[in-house]
Amino acid sequence: MAKDAALLSELHKLIGQRIDSGVIAQPGQIVDDVFKGKPLSGYHSDFYKAFAKKQLVSVVTQMLKRIGMSDDPASPQMAFPGHRRLVKSYPVLRNGERALVPLSLCTPLELSNHISLLRKQAKGCENHAAELEEYVASKVSLEKAEAVNQPVQLAPESA
Repeated sequence: MAKDAALLSELHKLIGQRIDSGVIAQPGQIVDDVFKGKPLSGYHSDFYKAFAKKQLVSVVTQMLKRIGMSDDPASPQMAFPGHRRLVKSYPVLRNGERALVPLSLCTPLELSNHISLLRKQAKGCENHAAELEEYVASKVSLEKAEAVNQPVQLAPESA
Protein backbone atom coordinates (compact mmCIF):
# COMPACT_ATOMS: atom_id res chain seq x y z
CA MET A 1 0.00 0.00 0.00
CA ALA A 2 2.91 2.35 0.66
CA LYS A 3 3.93 2.05 -2.99
CA ASP A 4 0.38 2.87 -4.06
CA ALA A 5 0.41 5.97 -1.87
CA ALA A 6 3.79 7.00 -3.25
CA LEU A 7 2.54 6.55 -6.81
CA LEU A 8 -0.65 8.52 -6.14
CA SER A 9 1.43 11.25 -4.55
CA GLU A 10 3.66 11.36 -7.61
CA LEU A 11 0.64 11.53 -9.92
CA HIS A 12 -0.88 14.37 -7.85
CA LYS A 13 2.45 16.19 -8.04
CA LEU A 14 2.68 15.82 -11.82
CA ILE A 15 -0.93 16.97 -12.25
CA GLY A 16 -0.28 19.93 -9.94
CA GLN A 17 2.81 20.92 -11.92
CA ARG A 18 0.80 20.99 -15.12
CA ILE A 19 -1.97 23.01 -13.47
CA ASP A 20 0.52 25.49 -12.03
CA SER A 21 2.18 25.80 -15.44
CA GLY A 22 -1.17 26.48 -17.10
CA VAL A 23 -0.84 23.57 -19.52
CA ILE A 24 -3.25 20.79 -20.40
CA ALA A 25 -2.85 17.69 -18.27
CA GLN A 26 -3.61 14.64 -20.41
CA PRO A 27 -3.46 11.26 -18.71
CA GLY A 28 -1.22 9.72 -21.36
CA GLN A 29 1.33 12.53 -21.03
CA ILE A 30 1.32 12.31 -17.24
CA VAL A 31 1.92 8.56 -17.39
CA ASP A 32 4.73 9.12 -19.90
CA ASP A 33 6.32 11.50 -17.37
CA VAL A 34 6.09 8.76 -14.73
CA PHE A 35 7.82 6.30 -17.05
CA LYS A 36 10.63 8.78 -17.76
CA GLY A 37 11.60 8.54 -14.10
CA LYS A 38 11.12 4.76 -13.95
CA PRO A 39 12.39 3.21 -17.17
CA LEU A 40 11.63 -0.45 -17.77
CA SER A 41 14.17 -2.66 -19.45
CA GLY A 42 14.44 -6.27 -20.42
CA TYR A 43 13.01 -8.62 -22.98
CA HIS A 44 9.34 -8.19 -21.96
CA SER A 45 9.53 -4.52 -20.95
CA ASP A 46 7.29 -3.37 -23.84
CA PHE A 47 4.56 -5.74 -22.68
CA TYR A 48 4.76 -4.58 -19.06
CA LYS A 49 4.96 -0.93 -20.06
CA ALA A 50 1.87 -1.24 -22.28
CA PHE A 51 -0.08 -2.96 -19.51
CA ALA A 52 1.08 -0.48 -16.85
CA LYS A 53 0.33 2.50 -19.09
CA LYS A 54 -3.25 1.33 -19.66
CA GLN A 55 -3.80 0.90 -15.91
CA LEU A 56 -2.13 4.19 -14.97
CA VAL A 57 -4.02 6.17 -17.63
CA SER A 58 -7.22 4.81 -16.09
CA VAL A 59 -6.13 5.91 -12.59
CA VAL A 60 -5.12 9.39 -13.78
CA THR A 61 -8.36 9.77 -15.74
CA GLN A 62 -10.36 9.04 -12.58
CA MET A 63 -8.27 11.56 -10.64
CA LEU A 64 -8.91 14.26 -13.27
CA LYS A 65 -12.66 13.61 -13.39
CA ARG A 66 -13.08 14.55 -9.74
CA ILE A 67 -11.56 18.01 -10.07
CA GLY A 68 -14.15 20.79 -10.22
CA MET A 69 -17.05 18.48 -9.35
CA SER A 70 -17.83 19.52 -5.80
CA ASP A 71 -19.74 22.26 -4.04
CA ASP A 72 -16.93 22.47 -1.52
CA PRO A 73 -14.61 25.39 -2.08
CA ALA A 74 -11.62 24.40 -4.17
CA SER A 75 -8.39 23.59 -2.40
CA PRO A 76 -6.16 26.69 -2.31
CA GLN A 77 -3.71 25.35 -4.89
CA MET A 78 -6.59 24.60 -7.29
CA ALA A 79 -8.70 27.74 -6.80
CA PHE A 80 -8.81 30.16 -9.70
CA PRO A 81 -7.50 33.50 -8.40
CA GLY A 82 -10.28 35.60 -6.93
CA HIS A 83 -12.74 32.70 -6.66
CA ARG A 84 -13.66 30.03 -4.12
CA ARG A 85 -15.18 27.32 -6.32
CA LEU A 86 -13.83 27.96 -9.79
CA VAL A 87 -10.72 25.91 -10.33
CA LYS A 88 -7.66 26.60 -12.46
CA SER A 89 -8.36 23.63 -14.72
CA TYR A 90 -11.41 21.56 -15.66
CA PRO A 91 -11.79 17.98 -16.85
CA VAL A 92 -12.88 17.91 -20.50
CA LEU A 93 -12.74 15.42 -23.33
CA ARG A 94 -9.78 16.25 -25.56
CA ASN A 95 -8.22 14.06 -28.24
CA GLY A 96 -10.30 11.10 -27.16
CA GLU A 97 -9.29 11.16 -23.52
CA ARG A 98 -10.31 13.04 -20.40
CA ALA A 99 -7.84 15.90 -19.92
CA LEU A 100 -7.47 18.61 -17.32
CA VAL A 101 -7.58 21.86 -19.28
CA PRO A 102 -6.73 25.29 -17.83
CA LEU A 103 -9.85 27.43 -17.51
CA SER A 104 -8.47 30.01 -19.94
CA LEU A 105 -7.92 27.30 -22.59
CA CYS A 106 -11.38 25.72 -22.27
CA THR A 107 -13.72 26.43 -25.15
CA PRO A 108 -17.13 27.96 -24.44
CA LEU A 109 -18.70 24.63 -25.44
CA GLU A 110 -16.49 22.69 -22.99
CA LEU A 111 -17.41 25.08 -20.17
CA SER A 112 -21.07 24.94 -21.13
CA ASN A 113 -20.92 21.13 -21.03
CA HIS A 114 -19.34 21.28 -17.58
CA ILE A 115 -22.03 23.69 -16.37
CA SER A 116 -24.70 21.26 -17.62
CA LEU A 117 -22.95 18.38 -15.88
CA LEU A 118 -22.81 20.29 -12.58
CA ARG A 119 -26.51 21.19 -12.84
CA LYS A 120 -27.41 17.59 -13.64
CA GLN A 121 -25.33 16.45 -10.67
CA ALA A 122 -27.05 19.01 -8.42
CA LYS A 123 -30.49 17.85 -9.56
CA GLY A 124 -29.51 14.24 -8.92
CA CYS A 125 -28.27 15.11 -5.43
CA GLU A 126 -31.49 17.02 -4.70
CA ASN A 127 -33.61 14.07 -5.86
CA HIS A 128 -31.49 11.68 -3.80
CA ALA A 129 -31.87 13.86 -0.70
CA ALA A 130 -35.66 14.08 -1.16
CA GLU A 131 -35.96 10.31 -1.55
CA LEU A 132 -33.81 9.73 1.52
CA GLU A 133 -35.98 12.15 3.52
CA GLU A 134 -39.08 10.17 2.50
CA TYR A 135 -37.40 6.94 3.58
CA VAL A 136 -36.43 8.38 6.97
CA ALA A 137 -39.95 9.75 7.53
CA SER A 138 -41.57 6.41 6.68
CA LYS A 139 -39.07 4.52 8.83
CA VAL A 140 -39.72 6.78 11.83
CA SER A 141 -43.49 6.42 11.33
CA LEU A 142 -43.18 2.64 11.13
CA GLU A 143 -41.03 2.50 14.27
CA LYS A 144 -43.53 4.67 16.17
CA ALA A 145 -46.42 2.47 15.03
CA GLU A 146 -44.55 -0.67 16.07
CA ALA A 147 -43.78 0.87 19.47
CA VAL A 148 -47.48 1.68 20.03
CA ASN A 149 -48.57 -1.84 19.03
CA GLN A 150 -46.04 -3.64 21.26
CA PRO A 151 -47.67 -5.62 24.07
CA VAL A 152 -46.76 -4.34 27.49
CA GLN A 153 -44.60 -6.72 29.54
CA LEU A 154 -45.86 -6.97 33.09
CA ALA A 155 -43.48 -7.74 35.85
CA PRO A 156 -44.15 -11.14 37.45
CA GLU A 157 -46.07 -10.92 40.72
CA SER A 158 -44.18 -11.72 43.86
CA ALA A 159 -45.75 -14.50 45.92
